[in-house]
Amino acid sequence: MPRRCPPGVLCIENATILFIICVLLVIALYYYYNKTLLLSSKVENNVDYNIFPPAQQPNYNVEFVQSKDIFTNPYMPPLKHNFFVPPTTGDPRGVPINIPTRGFFPEYKQLGILNRINGKETVLSLLGRPLHTNRQKWQYYTMREYNNIKLPVSKNGRSCTSEYGCDELFNGDTVYVEGYKDAFKVTIYESESPRYIPYL
Repeated sequence: MPRRCPPGVLCIENATILFIICVLLVIALYYYYNKTLLLSSKVENNVDYNIFPPAQQPNYNVEFVQSKDIFTNPYMPPLKHNFFVPPTTGDPRGVPINIPTRGFFPEYKQLGILNRINGKETVLSLLGRPLHTNRQKWQYYTMREYNNIKLPVSKNGRSCTSEYGCDELFNGDTVYVEGYKDAFKVTIYESESPRYIPYL
């Protein structure tokens, strides 16, 4: 005999009550997780991990494109370029070479001057950069007085334009310049040091 509900009384079966409780539980969990995710994303967006506030950078619209021509650009070294084969070509010879893994080499810059010791007074610019493999090794070259012909510099019989460079040059050192076949005395410019640290 089926159960009947007396008039004026709401009758619900046990299975229906269990189903309604499960649906309400799922809705409550969904609301709770969405609310905590929303709060955590707001907190992450408002947190400033930078100890120092960003400095205002002046907005200069200056474009600097360095020419790669060794004849017109004095800062391009007198080196032959053995370019690597890109790995996307499927080179059957193996692994590509000449890919820097310890950062890129810094650009050459004028570090000082060279004064001729014997003969006619001659002043040449000294250009160089540090090597990454050893900070005490540098690569150097110079240029002729009246044109952009780049000349190798040697110190203690070692070429300073080679892949291994030579020892760092200091004031008063003597070097040999290939195009002049003569010795030159080194004068190094003073290093620029930090003058002002606004955050201290």
